[in-house]
Amino acid sequence: MVLSAAASWLLALAVMSSAYADQSTVPARAANIDIARCLAIVAGTAERDSERCPGFLVDVIAQARQTCRDAGGTLTPQSPANVWAVDVDRDGRPELAFEHDGNVSCEGAWSVFDCGSLGCPKVLYQEHDGTWQPIAQIYADSMESVEVLAPAQGRRYGDLRVGCGGESPCPEYWTYVWSGEQYESERIEVRGFPVDFAHSIHGLHALTGETPLLATPAPDARVTAHYDASTEVEIIGTAVGADYYYVSPCNACESGFVPRTTVRIP
Repeated sequence: MVLSAAASWLLALAVMSSAYADQSTVPARAANIDIARCLAIVAGTAERDSERCPGFLVDVIAQARQTCRDAGGTLTPQSPANVWAVDVDRDGRPELAFEHDGNVSCEGAWSVFDCGSLGCPKVLYQEHDGTWQPIAQIYADSMESVEVLAPAQGRRYGDLRVGCGGESPCPEYWTYVWSGEQYESERIEVRGFPVDFAHSIHGLHALTGETPLLATPAPDARVTAHYDASTEVEIIGTAVGADYYYVSPCNACESGFVPRTTVRIP
């Protein structure tokens, strides 16, 4: 029997998840990180302390302080620090994930670090020979929503699979794959259907006419909304083995599928 592209993709994902489920890890709150200490280092009132404020955080907090000042505000540290620790390459040294939300606020200019309804990505940093480098930008609602799958034979870095935390069933899972230098968004699983992100067309595009937004990539799928020709949709990815785009009509809207023929592509 010959499997379709979608069926083959899902079978591979199921085998991988089953094989590595007991070895998967999730991030935990990093111990000892002190954002107030970082701010004091930046202000010159405290000495550097790599345990409580790793080098990349000194730079990040310094940039945040200047951005906040330029907006007429005052940077305030939050406690406890919301920095995640996770070992993506299983070398015994955790990588650290940071975003401004939950770590600092800008009093007097509260919207400075606001990323809108989609939220901000966690930037994942890795240390090599005392130098920290960003290796991923991960959109995740909670630490519990991120899994690090065990790497395939001969590889060090496990794929990152990002879901919904405590929400069940989770309608959408994103997979980030190590490219050799950093993690890249590669694919999405939407209600059990595979969507190609890495090789899909993207961008904002108009519809050809009134178009139903579908929960799954099938003509008889549940309709979640209707949009007219004046609507522009953001193409997130392309359904694997089906002639549909996975789109989002707006930042706060539910994403869904539309036939590829209903999207105007220049």
